[in-house]
Amino acid sequence: MTYEDQEQTQPHRLSPAPKDDEETNRYPYANASGAPVPTTPEEAPRPSPTNETLAASLPPATTAHTIQVSTDTEKPSASPTTLSTLPRMEIEDLLALQIVSDPQISPDGELIAFTVLQCDARHNSTSSTIWLVERSAQLAAPRQLTRGDHHDSTPRWSPDGQQLAFLSDRTGVSQLYLLSIHGGEALQISKLPSGITEYSWRPDGQMFLTHSYWKPEDDHVPTHDAQTSPFVYRTLAEHWDGLGHRQGRHLQLWLQPLEGPAIRLTSEPVDLTQSCWSPDGTEIVFCANRRSDPDLSVSQALWILTLATGNLRRLTPEEHLAQVPSWSPDGQTIAYLGSPDQTEAGNMAPWLVAASGQAAPQPAVQEAEKLTCQMWIIDELRTEWLAAPLWYPDSTALLVPVQEHGQQHLYRLDLQQNTALRLTTGNGRYLSPQISRDGQHVTMVRADWFTPGDIWHMELDSKRLRKLTRVNDQLLQKRQLIRPKRITWSGFDHQEIEGWLYLPVVPVGTKVPLILMPHGGPSLAWGDSYVHEFQVLAGRGYAVLAPNPRGSAGYGEAFSRSILNDWGGADWLDLQAGLDAVIATEPIDEQRLGIGGMSYGGYMTNWAISQSHRFKAAVSRNGISSLSTSALLSDQTLWFHLSMPDETLWPQRSALSFVDEIQTPLLLLHGDNDLRCPFSESLQLFVQLRKRKQIVELIRYPQASHLFDWPQFGQPQHRRDRLQRTVGWFERFL
Repeated sequence: MTYEDQEQTQPHRLSPAPKDDEETNRYPYANASGAPVPTTPEEAPRPSPTNETLAASLPPATTAHTIQVSTDTEKPSASPTTLSTLPRMEIEDLLALQIVSDPQISPDGELIAFTVLQCDARHNSTSSTIWLVERSAQLAAPRQLTRGDHHDSTPRWSPDGQQLAFLSDRTGVSQLYLLSIHGGEALQISKLPSGITEYSWRPDGQMFLTHSYWKPEDDHVPTHDAQTSPFVYRTLAEHWDGLGHRQGRHLQLWLQPLEGPAIRLTSEPVDLTQSCWSPDGTEIVFCANRRSDPDLSVSQALWILTLATGNLRRLTPEEHLAQVPSWSPDGQTIAYLGSPDQTEAGNMAPWLVAASGQAAPQPAVQEAEKLTCQMWIIDELRTEWLAAPLWYPDSTALLVPVQEHGQQHLYRLDLQQNTALRLTTGNGRYLSPQISRDGQHVTMVRADWFTPGDIWHMELDSKRLRKLTRVNDQLLQKRQLIRPKRITWSGFDHQEIEGWLYLPVVPVGTKVPLILMPHGGPSLAWGDSYVHEFQVLAGRGYAVLAPNPRGSAGYGEAFSRSILNDWGGADWLDLQAGLDAVIATEPIDEQRLGIGGMSYGGYMTNWAISQSHRFKAAVSRNGISSLSTSALLSDQTLWFHLSMPDETLWPQRSALSFVDEIQTPLLLLHGDNDLRCPFSESLQLFVQLRKRKQIVELIRYPQASHLFDWPQFGQPQHRRDRLQRTVGWFERFL
């Protein structure tokens, strides 16, 4: 087993990365394991609250959730220095974390709008608000633009920079609102009954393109109470986790004027998603599966709608998967993320297709198909899964985020030189990038193992990075954090496997219990991310191993595909090898091993305790006990069949088939509205174990979906309770 710094190799760099010539601005650290605590910046003045406004003279507002400003230029780094007397991270701190997202640069490049999500533990609710920070950020702190106990999100600047649009659910469903840069209250623009899921300004700034659910009956007076009407199933796509039953509705394209009602453009029997305007505003590109029997495939193509005629034309193969299109400024080309592979294991790589449709799609640059552009490093806090390719103003290059092992970096794809150059260095994840109109600057969210994320700015010519916010510093600088070690070990066939090991600070010679945490997916990954659960467990004296076995993203498509039709096979062997390697080299008490995971991690937890007696405690969250039932009941039934096509293997790779072998005390945690891995998966395992008088407990969370542990989808009380029960179970049995 080898140990390495967070700086990693760059397997997809096709031309040399820039040298990091600037002196690194290092943080002081809080404990012997190397946990960083950012230095306290000079605090900005805090005047009283004001109305929602973008007036340039508006000072920073006082709120319950203050955001600090950074006035220094930084290069992220991590090096241990001093021992800490700070308190450990606690369960309750989970609800104090604020999540920044979706930075948007103003047309003049001087201002950045972004969203901050926070939890209200007292009222068991979440809210999100829009904030603004200056790119220079030398004097003014970020200032809050909207307030309230609702969700304001998705800020988008008007083309002339005079207005800021955003979505808000303050009237019940998400509608479009508008703020003038000259001040005043937010004005509601849309009144679509089903709300809006996404939108964009037309290039001339005179109207919006929006997406909203619709069915033909919506155009008539309803004859039945929607709350009591029966759900009708005619296809496999009638419901979706987090959304519930569609009731026959699909996402359609609408034009929303600045004044007046929205105009529906389409009436398709499928969802139309991820749209983008042509530069002249005459056409729209979007993603859809318009094949016959679309519910029987997971493919998706790019389509162009010509507004003047209503004609549709397809740009990409129907059997491929195309997402997040982006139209070039010169109007000639559309970039997108795509894959000919419909399984979860396929790389979503940058592709190009002529807007005219007269040429076949091709990879953006040589070997671009080797790039992993889906953002699948998880932390159960953030939800950036895909970022559209960004065009440089001259239409000769693209900016894309790429996942490499446990990190996510920004790349410049030079379409003329046919090269890919990594722009960012060091550790961390660079998320939700936005390039300025002049192509000189990029703003982004940067997150890593000791912070859930902040707004950063980079000058593209010098690659100089500046941190603009310190959203969670008031909490993090008062807590001891455990820095994980990046480790590698040899799998069963000598394949190198990577993982992260969190070791608590204990006296020399003391052995500690260890908890193995397989991730979800299976094509997700652990990495350079802040995981609150790991910090809490490590703070209480438990080592945590977060492994990326075969099937994980970020190590090449072949690595991800290696467990297709082999769930619980090679990946389980990799996990066992990782345990053995850590036990052989670290102060681990091998008689006190636990295991826990969510989704596919829950499946692996159930599977592991049915195959081994080495674990003394297990926590399975929203997991699977039987592939035979989950493959039929999940909202992603097609994906199960693509991932495990040999149905004869389903019972052979299901914990329920080996229930007589399970001896490990098991805690099952499940949302009762989970449509991805249905609640029945935990219930049937509980019933079988209870009948055998094994130690088992099942917790059912009401009105909770598959992702109820994410702040964007779950109730704070559920998230806190889940973590409390998890920690309590390990404390009881380890």
